[in-house]
Amino acid sequence: MLAAGNTKVTDLLCATPPPIPEGAHAMTQLVELPPADEGLQPHRHSGPVFGYVVEGRILFELEGEAPREITAGEAFWEPGGDVVHYQVANLEPEAWSRFVAVCLCAPGVDMITMLEPEEIAARDHLRHPSARRNRTSS
Repeated sequence: MLAAGNTKVTDLLCATPPPIPEGAHAMTQLVELPPADEGLQPHRHSGPVFGYVVEGRILFELEGEAPREITAGEAFWEPGGDVVHYQVANLEPEAWSRFVAVCLCAPGVDMITMLEPEEIAARDHLRHPSARRNRTSS
């Protein structure tokens, strides 16, 4: 924690993102999830996203990573590009969850691209074993 006078600065997340494309722009969004909402369906972002949960708890899952809970006061990030963002659900059954996302958008590409069911099925093997839909017994 850094203190200058009465100002306090606390590092919440330090990450080395992938290269940011020339001409990219930044967008800051407030995302609000109603109680028990499943959030966006599987999608990808055109560039890195950095987030901070302001209120509540979310279930966060990126391709290849185990789904995890992120609570108010915690930060997260994702690389964007080809990596699929599978879940950002509200874990609060009776309260809203809210987070702020700072998105670095590739020029000329939508920030969010939703996946078609065929692509979701084709990429299932890339999900963390605990989250796979097409589990097979060994």
